[in-house]
Amino acid sequence: MALGVYYYSVVASPQYEATAHFTIEKTGQASSSPLGFLTGIAGPTSSTRDALIIKDFIESREVIERTKGELDLREIYAREDKDFLSRLEADASIEDLIAYWKEKVNIEFESNSGIATLSVMAFEPKDTLTIIQAILKESEDLVNSLSEKSRQDSLKFARAELSRAEDKLKQARQKLLGFVDTEKALNPEKNVEASLSLVASLQGELATSEAELDTLRKSLHDNTPKVRTASNKVSALKRQITKAQSKINRSTSNKKNAKSMSAIIANREALMTEQGFAEKAYASALLSLENARISATQNQRYLTVIVQPQLPEKAAKPSLPHDYIVLFLSCLLLWGILGLIIASIRDHAGWM
Repeated sequence: MALGVYYYSVVASPQYEATAHFTIEKTGQASSSPLGFLTGIAGPTSSTRDALIIKDFIESREVIERTKGELDLREIYAREDKDFLSRLEADASIEDLIAYWKEKVNIEFESNSGIATLSVMAFEPKDTLTIIQAILKESEDLVNSLSEKSRQDSLKFARAELSRAEDKLKQARQKLLGFVDTEKALNPEKNVEASLSLVASLQGELATSEAELDTLRKSLHDNTPKVRTASNKVSALKRQITKAQSKINRSTSNKKNAKSMSAIIANREALMTEQGFAEKAYASALLSLENARISATQNQRYLTVIVQPQLPEKAAKPSLPHDYIVLFLSCLLLWGILGLIIASIRDHAGWM
């Protein structure tokens, strides 16, 4: 107990503590936890996850490496004028430095309010302020990088989907154009309808010509020029009708031609359907890209410092008389344990 009092009163170096309160905000609609949706139990929110990420970052080697340019933790904590029990060894390894760092920095997160409390201890008041400001800066950079990475990933995925949909649409259009050029069948049904319409028109003209020929024959001889001209016109119309009907009959009655026509129509319809699906997929991908841009703009994370760190004036350690009380109770507990051990040894050895 006397040694402990001497250490705390004379040897122990004062250590100061700086504290800052911050929170991680996210604009846009907060995402719900899948576990909470299925079980009804509230799961970790995005703000909680971000705070836990920051906590792990602050306690890791990464923050030590990132802050090398602004501060030297070995120089701050390995000062020779500080007591040997509190300072960092001058030749400490990086693993020892990380373990020592975890003892000097503490971060606590309140899940209900979403506020994190960061505390840093050092031998000099100005060092605590320098360290905690450097940590907050690197934490803010990390939050910004996570937000930017999430934004870029969502946009990259949407752009990739749009590019694939555009390629499929181009391929579908090229297939349809190639099929039309090869088969010369932009619309087979309309081709048949056009032939039937031509036959009907020719038949109407033939009926008119035959009526005129009959009228001429009643008043003129067959050898007259008018009658011969009318007769030749009727014969020409009949030949045209016969030729057109033969073409239609070959297209419709011939099994091979009919099968070919059916295949052409089926292939064309399939290609048109494929092009229609590709057009809808492209429109959907374009809309998804626009929604991703809007969502990326709205869903942004940022670190907000609620309570700025201040320069401490009073040392946090050693904490008197709290340390004296703990020391006394520890010594009393140790004395009791040693007393029990000695009594047990005497009892087994038969000492009086």
